[in-house]
Amino acid sequence: MKAGKWWQEIPLLGIMLCPALVYYWLKPLLPALIPSHYTISANGEWVVDGQMSPAMDITVTLVVSLFIYLILTLAVLLPYRNQLPQAWLKPMLYWLKAGMLLLISAIPVYQMLVSAGKLTGGAATVWAYIGGIGMVVLLNIFIYRMYDLMYKRSESKPLGRTSYVIIWAGTHVVVSIGPFCLLLAQHLNADRMIVQMILLFITICGNLLYSVRPNPYLGIRTPWTLKNDTVWRETHRLGGVMMFIMGATGFIATFFADRQQVHFVLVTSLLTATFIPMVYSYIRYRKLTHQP
Repeated sequence: MKAGKWWQEIPLLGIMLCPALVYYWLKPLLPALIPSHYTISANGEWVVDGQMSPAMDITVTLVVSLFIYLILTLAVLLPYRNQLPQAWLKPMLYWLKAGMLLLISAIPVYQMLVSAGKLTGGAATVWAYIGGIGMVVLLNIFIYRMYDLMYKRSESKPLGRTSYVIIWAGTHVVVSIGPFCLLLAQHLNADRMIVQMILLFITICGNLLYSVRPNPYLGIRTPWTLKNDTVWRETHRLGGVMMFIMGATGFIATFFADRQQVHFVLVTSLLTATFIPMVYSYIRYRKLTHQP
């Protein structure tokens, strides 16, 4: 961070500390446990399915906030940073970081205000919707600009324009489908639909992955694929097949799985589709370089 810009981080630190300050303000009024997680019932209504102490709730929130803060702060140090204009990248990352931290911190603050009787349940519903929609819009703007600049400024295009746009559009859908389902929770089976859209996206990406050319930001970027073009090509051919098979198989399986099993299907499909190509790239690289 440049000298003289450190003060821009103060509001972000204030946002992260806000739940703790509210906790100490309301501590005498808070019950032993407050809602910490919600799910959607079979009839489409929001119900509490998890509780924890207020202190633990704000601790978890702080850990998650710090993780997001560090990831987005360090993003300007990633290998592709020199391929993107810093004048655009830094402000966008800053506002994306601010929006995500504000949304994450607002949830425990709202829960504590309701639990302490300072706010009636549901009074902040409209603002919650506005905040959620605003976060989705901000995130989609960031994704759009990032993909656009990566493609325009890349010397060797990682994919043909049509294939790149398909992945580009699919990323927008996957990012937006979760909040969209939650806003319409009473009319949709959000848990199942979100998983199905992610698996469908994996299937589409698998069909395109085999043709991804070496680049620093798109594809299976292990240390071994980045060092050897042959390993890159063969790993992406295998990865494309694995992603297509696991995505399609998982998508079909979600129609027969119950609410708890659909998440297991998603995790299993993702781990299988990514772990096998990564291990293969390591083995193939050592074989090509004649390493024992």
